[in-house]
Amino acid sequence: MPVEQPSAASDSFEVADEVSETALADVLRVVPLGAGVLAGTMVALLVLGYLAVYLLVFLPRGPVG
Repeated sequence: MPVEQPSAASDSFEVADEVSETALADVLRVVPLGAGVLAGTMVALLVLGYLAVYLLVFLPRGPVG
């Protein structure tokens, strides 16, 4: 690899665009809500899966011993 490689940041096409404060605020208002909905859905599915295993496997088996 050559030592004198130009940085990608020096190319105007590779530099990130400026983001307005209002657009950033709009995105930051929506993104955490979606993450919370996704996390809540996954926890609900986990609890439902646990209850299904408990009701369909452990209860029909009865006490062991």
